[in-house]
Amino acid sequence: MLRNWFFDIGIFKTHKVGVPVISVGNISAGGVGKTPFVELLAKRFSQQGRKVAIVSRGYKRGGSGTVVVSNGAQQCAEADKSGDEPAQLAAKLKGVVVIVDEDRVRGARYAVKTFKAQIILLDDGFQHRYVHRDVDIVIVSLEEIFTGDWLLPAGNRREPVSSLRRANLVVISRCGNNEQFQRAKLLLDQHIDKPVAGVMTQASAFRRAKSNFSLDLNGVQGKKIVAFSGIGNPAQFEQTIVSLKMEMKKHLVFADHHRYTEENLKKIEQVFASSNADYLVTTEKDIARLGGIGPIVQGFFDRTPTYYIEIEQKIIAGEKLLNKILGTISEAIS
Repeated sequence: MLRNWFFDIGIFKTHKVGVPVISVGNISAGGVGKTPFVELLAKRFSQQGRKVAIVSRGYKRGGSGTVVVSNGAQQCAEADKSGDEPAQLAAKLKGVVVIVDEDRVRGARYAVKTFKAQIILLDDGFQHRYVHRDVDIVIVSLEEIFTGDWLLPAGNRREPVSSLRRANLVVISRCGNNEQFQRAKLLLDQHIDKPVAGVMTQASAFRRAKSNFSLDLNGVQGKKIVAFSGIGNPAQFEQTIVSLKMEMKKHLVFADHHRYTEENLKKIEQVFASSNADYLVTTEKDIARLGGIGPIVQGFFDRTPTYYIEIEQKIIAGEKLLNKILGTISEAIS
């Protein structure tokens, strides 16, 4: 691609921000499990006592400029001002600064100057190369390796598979087991010679939207549910529901990053009322987005047993590779 070539030969310049930067990105539009991996990295560095800041452009947010979504102590902006993923990360990660800015260099420098960030995690940064990064991690889903895809607009791919040669580590997401990972890795190895790790997505909590109270995951087995979601990969959400052994009566699917209206909530409530289901169930991203519509959604939560599934990623292959790469970052700031 011409733009990448301009970066490669130095016509377009990258800018250092004063601290190590890890970019987590993808080569396809839509949900491949990038946000849970950013969360995994943030938790690891935070547990080491590092001051972490996540910087994102804030896809489909309202407004522009630098917005502090979390100052590390509390969430400071709702999803309509920050975008879905930053709001979700801000709500979930205590002690981690979250900033959105269409100018990533400015946002990262603000995090370093204002919050004394020691590490920047650049969310969705693979194609946004103005920020110098010390490590480039790219998430590729198991499905896209097995089925392939076309470049936009014919398909869903932002860049060809060959662009993965820029990465320091490729992570295959949505692996059901190590055997699936190994099969996908063999296919990927035909195109690139890069370190490859594998992760699986699993449910970590089942929470009441109204209170964040968590039910035991074993206790939801056999429960009848109506699901609703507006995410990039609703099929993955359905697989998570199946893994919890719940019975899905219906799944109301909205467009990715959908902004819910009062009419939407009325429809969801009507479907639930006629379904004889036990719970309404949605995703973390949808809950983050719903938080921005105030009293309307609070009334909805009061009237319905709405729950959301928290997810996390578990590394099933390449743990040593990841630790080695992350270790170089920790050493750089020691």
